[in-house]
Amino acid sequence: MLTAENLSLQRNGKTVLQDVSVALQPGEITVLLGPNGAGKSTLLALLSGLQPADSGQVLLDQQLLSGIDPQLRARLLAMYTQQQPLNFPFRVEEVVALGCYPLMLGVDATAERVAECLAQFELESLARRDYTSLSGGEQQRVQVARVMAQVGTGCKVVLLDEPVSEMDLKYQQLLLQRIRTAADAGVAVCCVLHDLNLAAQLADRVVLLRQGRMVAAGPVAAVMTAAALSKLYSVPVRQVASEPQPVFVSGFL
Repeated sequence: MLTAENLSLQRNGKTVLQDVSVALQPGEITVLLGPNGAGKSTLLALLSGLQPADSGQVLLDQQLLSGIDPQLRARLLAMYTQQQPLNFPFRVEEVVALGCYPLMLGVDATAERVAECLAQFELESLARRDYTSLSGGEQQRVQVARVMAQVGTGCKVVLLDEPVSEMDLKYQQLLLQRIRTAADAGVAVCCVLHDLNLAAQLADRVVLLRQGRMVAAGPVAAVMTAAALSKLYSVPVRQVASEPQPVFVSGFL
């Protein structure tokens, strides 16, 4: 289990996060929701250890995350970030193979894992393409495949920051299925999404963030209400269905 206790962070004198505590449970998917600038990506960066907090701590199985050897941490925790600066002409299959590096697999096992991940995200036809020649949506699929290649048998946590922002509906659903499979295998997953209906479809638990503060957390049905979401986003939100999961529409029109 990954737990964050009273995380706070300031940048240039401005509070980005204040006293945020979350617990990512094995086998559960937690979705972070909130408007732009709410602190969602910053919270993921702190949870991953990519950035230290000004105060508070992050524990993985009751051990300080900052005290875990970086190579071991890469086997225990995988993360997809919004920014993926890769300007070298690597082939797609080489980019996906980068995710296998922390697992210390042999050549044959790496090739097998890469082939599996390429197939899962329907990237086989792009395997030998130059990554920099791909569209934004294709690059996102490749990077997600790289991260999922890192999710080996010892992986405990997967953090995903807006992983479907450039994907069409088909590939969004492929990724959601893969995330659910990882959770069903006992991995704790935390994902930032903006689509309320995708969040309701995917999440076991939801955390609402606004202006760096956690305003609500809990099961989907308890947290994702029309009133709470309308207040969170400062836009009218209506719930138009409840089964098998809530369905929302929003807007002033």
